[in-house]
Amino acid sequence: MSDLDAFMDEGGTAPRIVRKECSTALSPSRLPGLDLALNPYTRCAHACTYCYAPYIMRVPPHQWGADIQAKVNIARLLSRELGRKRGVVGLGTVTDPYQPAEARLHLTRRCLEEMVHAGSSVSLLTKSDLVVRDIDLLKRMASAEVGITINTSIDSRAAVFEPGAPPPSKRLKAVRALVDAGIGTYVFLGPVIPTITDADLDGLISSLIETRVRSVMIDRLNLRPGMEERMRAAMSERSPSTLEEFLSMVDDDRFYEDIIAYLKRALADGGIVVSDAF
Repeated sequence: MSDLDAFMDEGGTAPRIVRKECSTALSPSRLPGLDLALNPYTRCAHACTYCYAPYIMRVPPHQWGADIQAKVNIARLLSRELGRKRGVVGLGTVTDPYQPAEARLHLTRRCLEEMVHAGSSVSLLTKSDLVVRDIDLLKRMASAEVGITINTSIDSRAAVFEPGAPPPSKRLKAVRALVDAGIGTYVFLGPVIPTITDADLDGLISSLIETRVRSVMIDRLNLRPGMEERMRAAMSERSPSTLEEFLSMVDDDRFYEDIIAYLKRALADGGIVVSDAF
């Protein structure tokens, strides 16, 4: 029985993991600094309420966290394509390459193994500390960059809008482990969200400085159609006491400008190079 079969046979897992045979592994990327995109999974179990990927993939947001598709043949296809497709590979451009299923299925790890053999360069972004498992491969790559997404240092605040993702306390430890291993590492600080990011700004800043990361990218919350309503529902369920405050600031440009300016100053004072995302 394969890893995927065993995973699917366990029962009681949510969301459901389904097998998918893909026709290609690499696709062109329009993201800055990336030439190619590689996504071993379709959709994402982290179920972040503010996720932009459903809009790009034209999947109804309420379906994005259900029926995760595992591209079981992607590593085999990748081994063939790397010989004729060259450039920096963006791993996880529209889904997290280290979502929960990866702990069992190892599709991302197998792709990294192929890229090591091909001498490829990779830039990956994740919300999971599982990436630390693959430090051995990342250290062997021609060039490797890892970004970890964090928008608060408080686990309970992160859980309001990121119910399926590992808590930031684990992600911060992963950042430190990657830095200590000599892997090119940055933090994607975003999206900045009212009552989440500003719940303890100084604590967040101190936590980032303590990781010894030297690069942070910042992005504000950009509302898409229906997103505010979903975020309102999530906060009503998980943090009703902060709902009114959230609603008063969620569409306030001044809030984002002030918070981002403060973060930039404080992080720069801590020796971190700060840039705007996208």
